[in-house]
Amino acid sequence: MFSSTLIYGVTYHGSVPEPLNGLDNVYGKHISADRLRSHLTWLKERYPIVSLIDSLRKVRQGRRPPRQAVFIVFHDGYRDNYDVAYPILKEMGLPASFFLTTAFIGTGKRFWVDLLDAAVKYSPRDRIEVETRTSQETLRLDSMPARYDAGVKLRNTLKPLADSIFQDRFDRLIAALGFDFPDQIPKLGDHENCLDWDMVREMSAGGMEFGSHTHGHIICARQDEATTRQEMTVSKEIIERETGKPCEIFCYPNGYYPQDGNEQTDRLAKDVGYDYVLYMVGPYNLINCNSFKITGLAMGDGDGIDVLERTLSLRRYLSRRLKGSNIWPWSKDSLT
Repeated sequence: MFSSTLIYGVTYHGSVPEPLNGLDNVYGKHISADRLRSHLTWLKERYPIVSLIDSLRKVRQGRRPPRQAVFIVFHDGYRDNYDVAYPILKEMGLPASFFLTTAFIGTGKRFWVDLLDAAVKYSPRDRIEVETRTSQETLRLDSMPARYDAGVKLRNTLKPLADSIFQDRFDRLIAALGFDFPDQIPKLGDHENCLDWDMVREMSAGGMEFGSHTHGHIICARQDEATTRQEMTVSKEIIERETGKPCEIFCYPNGYYPQDGNEQTDRLAKDVGYDYVLYMVGPYNLINCNSFKITGLAMGDGDGIDVLERTLSLRRYLSRRLKGSNIWPWSKDSLT
């Protein structure tokens, strides 16, 4: 039995045929096909690329994965991962895991961040008065750069809000932007769409893995226990029913610790029947047969090979360990 081994986690969200900019792709969340291909080619040439869930199963059986292996995951369940990422992965012979927000799969439902970005982009207003995190502010909308800045500020204002006040603030903001109902907001484009279950089943048959990203993309640590348990349970049951395969891993929306997930929510995930939870707080994982918490680092369309190389630097990892950096708050890799 080995003690622990280092593996790296690289995470993405959407993938699109051509680069998108501005409010169509805030923070580069949707990586372009050429950029994704360059990432995957660079990774394949330098690291063993492993299936996340299969590797964790083998570790539980006492089998060591390849040293400094990399796992690849995609969050949310955007349809463009069927159109763009999946064909590239198949062509290159690489495994990946996709984490589904099941209320959005095959339903036409839109994520609130996409609705917000579209409302800011298409608003008929040239300025709005809004309550931000610190004060009442006037946000300019008289140019596309000004709209982008306003959109980012509004995201950062809404994201930390408790659920009890989020919907009211969101609805008032959409109204201030000139829309009576979310259905009136034009779409940014097809990259807003999510997968349907036929696509999921095809990808699953093609060797891709699927896990839960909640049912409604809730922030688990802000919910009461009953709500979080229900979200974890419903999404797990739906994925297992639709794919005919076990759903063994749960991925936290947003993915930060402890504000999005923590020990309490981890225990709920374990009670529901998940074998692992995935955060998004860094690329380094020291895993062993007791591992429960796993992490990856998000990459986007603005991240070149230099960022990937720096992110996965063994020298950087060892240097931080030697300096006593708290790389990973659960380095003992167990949930007791």
